Amino acid sequence: MIIDNLFIHTKETIMKTGLVLEGGASRTIFTCGILDALLENDIYINYVAGTSAGISYGVSYLSKQIGRNHKITEIYMHDRRYMGLRNMFRSDNRSYYGLDFVFEEIPAHLLPFDFDEYRRSGENGFGAVTNIETGKTEYMRVKADDRKWTVLRASCALPILFRPIKINEMYYMDGGITDSIPFKYALDSGLDKVIVILTRPRGYVKKAEKFTGLVKLSYPKFPMLAETLSKRHIMYNRQIEELEALEREGKALVLAPEKDYGIHRTENDPKILLPFEKEGYDYAIRNLGIIKDFLEK
Repeated sequence: MIIDNLFIHTKETIMKTGLVLEGGASRTIFTCGILDALLENDIYINYVAGTSAGISYGVSYLSKQIGRNHKITEIYMHDRRYMGLRNMFRSDNRSYYGLDFVFEEIPAHLLPFDFDEYRRSGENGFGAVTNIETGKTEYMRVKADDRKWTVLRASCALPILFRPIKINEMYYMDGGITDSIPFKYALDSGLDKVIVILTRPRGYVKKAEKFTGLVKLSYPKFPMLAETLSKRHIMYNRQIEELEALEREGKALVLAPEKDYGIHRTENDPKILLPFEKEGYDYAIRNLGIIKDFLEK
């Protein structure tokens, strides 16, 4: 199978297929295992739409760097420069992640990101972000020339734990607030079908966020942020129902953990995270035939 740009080429047909990656911060290590398994088996889909850590890890798939996300988790995620409360008290950071360390020092020097390969791929990485002034989702292409990864910073910016990220005079935060699984955006972009990787098991039902009141107090200039967050569980559960319908129509293939492994979104222990990554890798290998059949149909 040869995959070129957005098109899946087989002997019988040409289909446009994309990857859609749910966020989930540290839980997204499950996705990394699947992505490495796909690359190792020459399955390269040159379109990734994702939210939060989904798109942050997804760009390494587009740059064809097998094992890069594994090394980040193994070597740096437990580093206090990567995440921790002390980063929130730094006047130049004010976020749970050490933003410059995560989005500049690591990709530029410590575990170099292949910007040239990503550019050659067509830069088809798209991050969902929430405009906290309007309470609406926006979708931004991740550009190789943006060496500060501004879109990735915005898509990962969880309320309370992060400061808003300014892009073109507007303020943005975690895309998962308004679009946790951006499959509609992918299909509306002209794709025929999507492979969706979730970080929660099938059957998961999201409940109302408990910290909406705190968000309202913390961001008084952006009332739409708390209002939108209060409806997040309704949006998410509806998305799951819509995905199930798309699966029945043959327009989506959903890959998800087989159970809830209890990984917290800010987990940073490689001994806990890397086995979950291995679960994702093994899951993909077990379902390789199903994935190839979906791509070739």
